[in-house]
Parts: sequence; C-alpha cells; structure tokens
Amino acid sequence: MTTHAETTDEHAGYHVFPKDATFTASDGTPLAYTERGTERGTERGTERGAAPGVEGSGLTFVTVNGWSCSDVYWARLVPHLAEQGHRVVIMDTRGHGASGLPRPPGYRARNISADDMSLERVSRDFVELCDAAGIERAVFVGHSMGVQVIYEIYRRAPERFAGIVAVAGPYENPLKTFYGRSEAHMLFPVGHFALQAIPRFLLPAWRMLGKQYKLGYRAALLVRAAGPRLAEKALAPYIEHFVSRDPLVMFKFIESMRASSAADVLPTVDVPVLILAGDRDPFTPLSVQRRMHELVPGSELTVYEGGHHTLPLEFADEINAALDDFLARRLTPPASRV
Repeated sequence: MTTHAETTDEHAGYHVFPKDATFTASDGTPLAYTERGTERGTERGTERGAAPGVEGSGLTFVTVNGWSCSDVYWARLVPHLAEQGHRVVIMDTRGHGASGLPRPPGYRARNISADDMSLERVSRDFVELCDAAGIERAVFVGHSMGVQVIYEIYRRAPERFAGIVAVAGPYENPLKTFYGRSEAHMLFPVGHFALQAIPRFLLPAWRMLGKQYKLGYRAALLVRAAGPRLAEKALAPYIEHFVSRDPLVMFKFIESMRASSAADVLPTVDVPVLILAGDRDPFTPLSVQRRMHELVPGSELTVYEGGHHTLPLEFADEINAALDDFLARRLTPPASRV
C-alpha cells in the first residue's frame, strides 16, 4: 500500500526530488519515492490510450541510486525525461534519503545484518516498488552501485524490463577493479575493522562537513571521483547526504557488493541496454564498462572523454541527447505499439 505525505525538513537539504509517497517493503522497511511526469489521482495515460502505469504515450523510467547517493545524480535527467512525456519514478534506496531500515540499527549498527542491506534484498525492494506504484514494465536507469542492483532486479523479474541504462556502474565486485587494482578488495576487512574502532562521539563532527561542500568538492577532485566540468554546488546535496549516513550501515552494502556478480546474467539480457561510461572514472574503469558491453547481447556503449564517476552531473546535456537517440531507435512507447 502506498501512502502520500509531505517530505520533512530533515531531508530537504539533500533531496532534489522530495519524496511524497511511501510503502512498506516485505521485511517491514519503509521506502520513500516520488514521481515526475504524472498527475496524482489520475489513472495514468488512460485518456490517451496508453498502457496501464504509463503517463501519456511515453515510457516509464525507474531510477536506481548508487552507494551512499542522494537523488542529485538525476537532477537534470529526470526533468528532461518528464518533459519528453515519460513517467519517472525516483526511490530512495533503503538506508538512504527518506527511506528507512527494517529495524533500529542499535549500537554500532549491530541490529542490521549484511542480508538486510544486500543487493538481493534491494532488488526485491524495487520489484515491490513496481507493485506499489503500478509499474508493469520500465526502463531502469542506474548509477554506480545502482547498476549492480539493476542486474539483480533483472535476475529476479526480467518481465518488468523495457530497457536498461547503466551509468558509470559495475556489474560485479567494484573493489577488485577500484583504480584499476585489486588491493581495495583485499584490504576491505581491515578498513571495516578500523571504521568500527572509530569513537562514535566523532560522528557529529563528521556530519558538520556536509555544510562545508567546498571541502567535499575538493576531496572529490583529489580522488578523481569528479572532474573540472563539475560545478562545486552541483555536488553539495550528495555531500550533505553522504555525511548524514551511518558509515557502519553503509559498509554493509559494500559487503554485498564485494560478493555480487551478474556475469551470468548479462548474456541473458534481451532488452535494449545503453552503457554510459567516463574514460577517467577510477571507481568503474572503462575496461569494466567494455567487458559489460561485450557480455550483454546487442548493448550499446557510449564513452565520454574526460568523464569521471560523477558522469550524470558532468555530462548531463550529452547524456540527455544520448537517451533521446537511444529511445528513438531502440524503444517504442507503449501507445505506439501495434
């Protein structure tokens, strides 16, 4: 059951698209989402003959966020799709934004298991979102970890897919190729142990950094997550969201990301797939994107010279143009089908 409510001020700073609808996942987790390109209280598209769950003659899109990411990465993509007559559904992943957890995390997040935050569990959330929002089939658009989640959704419910857009994301353990090396995968247990040892009284100081977005922006440039095309303020909502999260909860996602691989799923994908990659992305190197392209039959790969992991913000106009072209050639809106 979906309910509608105003987003609280608690989330206003980092939400580009305030979440005004919620539903409860099968494990009791409250999940928040919103829509663009639709009108509340109407049966979408029925007046113009569109398929159920589709606004007008357009397609339905579902966005899938990356690890620790707010919805800022879709800041310019969602309005463009809505203007083109498409319906876009934007959900906060569990543990992110206005979405909750299955239970209070407790001291050092001991009440939250790795299974609670697994990609398999998150993929189930998105299938349940489709049920709650009346989505029969959609184009799933994912960034970073969201690409891994999309392929897990496909594993679970391929009938829900009209297409896939994979933006700067891996299809398996990203730590094995982090900066083109495998040390991050091997050192993860050490990092996790060190994080658990950090005194909790330091968290308020950590969260204060969210207000100092210029420092976060410089850090993003330093680690090459972002490039000079990205404006300082464009990343501010992400930074504020990032420091608002409990790092011990966030690390439970990484445990699942390390154990996940969709290499067996990719050859079975039989919907149009567009892969968008930056050639300077150290988190998801171009070699990973090319291998994904090789494994997915009929997929298309577009590489942006000078693109980093913040690709959807750096090349928003170019990505919107690429989407328009891809949709025109590979995807037919439901109302246009014979």
